[in-house]
Amino acid sequence: MEIDRQPPSDIPTSFVDPKTGRHVLDVIYERFSKPQANSIFDTDDPSIYVKHEVGDRLLGGYRVEAVFEDSKTGFYAEARMPEDREHPPVLVIRGYGSWYPFDGVLQDTPDVFIAELEWQVEAAETLGVGEWIESYYRQDRPPDAIGESLGGKIVQQLAIRYPHALRSVVTFNSLGISSELAQNHQLKNIFHYFTLGEKYAFWANRGDYLPGYCFEISKRGKNWQYRLTQMCLCLDILAVVRSLVQRQRKRVKLWRFARGLFSQFILLKRHNEVILNRDNPVVVATTIARLRNS
Repeated sequence: MEIDRQPPSDIPTSFVDPKTGRHVLDVIYERFSKPQANSIFDTDDPSIYVKHEVGDRLLGGYRVEAVFEDSKTGFYAEARMPEDREHPPVLVIRGYGSWYPFDGVLQDTPDVFIAELEWQVEAAETLGVGEWIESYYRQDRPPDAIGESLGGKIVQQLAIRYPHALRSVVTFNSLGISSELAQNHQLKNIFHYFTLGEKYAFWANRGDYLPGYCFEISKRGKNWQYRLTQMCLCLDILAVVRSLVQRQRKRVKLWRFARGLFSQFILLKRHNEVILNRDNPVVVATTIARLRNS
């Protein structure tokens, strides 16, 4: 699925950086969407993995206007308003709910691993998320919608339901949606960001993605640290494959268990790490197909 570098003429392009093709608010939106483990108890932290209340003022100059939460499905989102009115309202949808602590994990799991499932987006509709989107569209202030991981999946599903009312959609290491939905819609205001070496997003549900702008991001590119961690991951995968082929049923040795944990730590860190606010991050335009095969 190739990226389309030229948005159609019938949608506003004020959210596109003309030099890079990136979304002009991707730095703050990444902070909104991803967990930051060192600040999950700071109520003014803008991460969606910190629960906020209506009226809370967040770092970055935003105020929480509404909170949408469904305990049955695990859906959680916040509607945020910029205080300067130069930026649009934004809907931030939480990803896999395992950060405060383990809240919503069981409820989230079906939507994480089944691309076709729409339990959480249906919960969003019931809670009035669609009405909130439409209300600002009618005020000539169409909002942005953003999310990481599972949140990115739900954001894409909402984009299909409200293609006329959303200014833009931004996802980070998003899970996929059903191929039928992705292939039958040609929305052009979609931005996907994936961390260099990201695996969870593509392994979780094998879903597809709405076409749009696509970027691979990293702090330093394929430097020696990245290559070293890649080698560790490859060795761990080869060891698992060899065990399956040889049908080994020996007890798992402590060192092998520790190596497996280290590999998962690497992948989890890549999935959740905030990158774009670092000095001189490496941002490369790419395609979903290339990322799947890398």
